[in-house]
Amino acid sequence: MNLLEKPNLLSLIILLLIFVLAGGYGLITYTQRPETDHFHLVDDFDFPFNFEKPDQLVGLPSQLNEISGLAPWSETEVLGVQDEDGELFVINTVSGTITKEFRFGKDRDYEGVARQEDTLYVLEVDGDVHRFVLEDGKREYDAEKLETPFSYRNDLEGICYDSESQQLLMTPKAQELNPAEADQNRRGIYAYQPQTGELAPQPLYYIDEYEVGEAIYGKRSRYIIKPSGIAVDPLSGNVYVISSVGHIMLVINRESQLLHIELLPPKMFPQPEGITFNDAGDLFISSEGRGGEAKLATFTRRQTDQNDQLNE
Repeated sequence: MNLLEKPNLLSLIILLLIFVLAGGYGLITYTQRPETDHFHLVDDFDFPFNFEKPDQLVGLPSQLNEISGLAPWSETEVLGVQDEDGELFVINTVSGTITKEFRFGKDRDYEGVARQEDTLYVLEVDGDVHRFVLEDGKREYDAEKLETPFSYRNDLEGICYDSESQQLLMTPKAQELNPAEADQNRRGIYAYQPQTGELAPQPLYYIDEYEVGEAIYGKRSRYIIKPSGIAVDPLSGNVYVISSVGHIMLVINRESQLLHIELLPPKMFPQPEGITFNDAGDLFISSEGRGGEAKLATFTRRQTDQNDQLNE
């Protein structure tokens, strides 16, 4: 039987495969989840957010139901991208409304966005980066495509600009850049220099799934992570990574030391994929609607001794 001659049957098979994969990821999340949601791992690290309850939690318009990435914009606004249209959206974090829109390219599978002052970078799932420079009053752009050594097999979703190293950080959701050389239990974070087009062949930072599992369960156990978003804390320089699979947020320092773990409540964040900070160090996390309304949460930074030292 030729499935190509029976498009309805082929569509049904594809749909069933999608349900099986989604159910598998759901089962992973369910079986992994422990009794507590907060894991403080280093004594001299003071986690500056209260994850018991967001300071703001707003619903987003239907056109952002598949919001897939965030970048900083202003004190009370973030820049968002959704994974179907070649558009960027400026979102008010208090009301959830869209205040500006930018058209930059064709409709593709976009999974992340980063900002370096007036230069914006949009990440495609195959690792291509689309770059354009903002101009006053302009709403439509012809973005330049930067090709990287990544491909669809890597499934890129996480990107952010790191002002400390002045480069982009990118993390694959699936296969590592060089899987034959990589530790399969480590999730790599790679450095990409858009000015030269150079991508470091080895991760600059990493997250060890067994280290995460040991922190959560108190024994050697692997906690599956598939990074869906990444951001750099502008005050501490620590790197924050979220994974929709496992509903988890991890904080590491520049030596890849695991500092803190938060398990994100699935009811609040059905599919968390976007994460960013404003200049004051407040944290924002977005979640796709997954059949319902997409959400945007604000976690206002609280003052800590560590922050006091950083601001002196």
